Amino acid sequence: MTKPPNAAEVPIYPGDVVRDYTIQRQIGAGTYGSIYSALYKNGAVSKHCAIKFEKNMGSNCSLQQNEVMVMRALQGSVHFAKFYQCGMHEQYRFVSMELLGPSVIQVVNRRRPYMFTLLQMLKFGIQAIKALREMHKAGMVHRDVKPDNFVIGNTKETAGTIYLIDFGLCKKMPYRYGKLIKPTQPCNFRGTMRYASPKAHLKVELGRSDDLISL
Repeated sequence: MTKPPNAAEVPIYPGDVVRDYTIQRQIGAGTYGSIYSALYKNGAVSKHCAIKFEKNMGSNCSLQQNEVMVMRALQGSVHFAKFYQCGMHEQYRFVSMELLGPSVIQVVNRRRPYMFTLLQMLKFGIQAIKALREMHKAGMVHRDVKPDNFVIGNTKETAGTIYLIDFGLCKKMPYRYGKLIKPTQPCNFRGTMRYASPKAHLKVELGRSDDLISL
């Protein structure tokens, strides 16, 4: 299989078996890892899922550990993928989750010149805000809100549902005695240049309002 441009070095290919998962195809790649569609089989249980690999750098604050924390905290929310399992395969961490559909930006690019109705745009906006509200209620901020990180469901039942994904930059908000502690220290840039809030460009720690500005 030819490795897509900019894909991280994860030597896993269609047909490979990782525990109970048979890899089908690569569906995404980034700086730190790659994500594949896979078929999970264990006895009578069989289901399609997504499985994401990240090289183990020996850090206690890996991006994937962040993702697992967020998915576990938001299990049961309609706008977040179901979490299945996490573990190690050789020198790679992996996490398996519900298989979702294309991102909003991919759908937009398929429908040039942007043949969307006002009602469709409003439905997306309302669901995106609900997803962020659920995350913020759980005490976390996303810090990388952009069209690529909103995807639609992968079944007939969920095709009209918007999901928020990619929690590698997500952070728990600091609270003390039930009150949010305002950050006082400068920080590094977080997010994507095109969609980042003014505070992100000023290298100030981000909060809930910055997620909404990016949206």
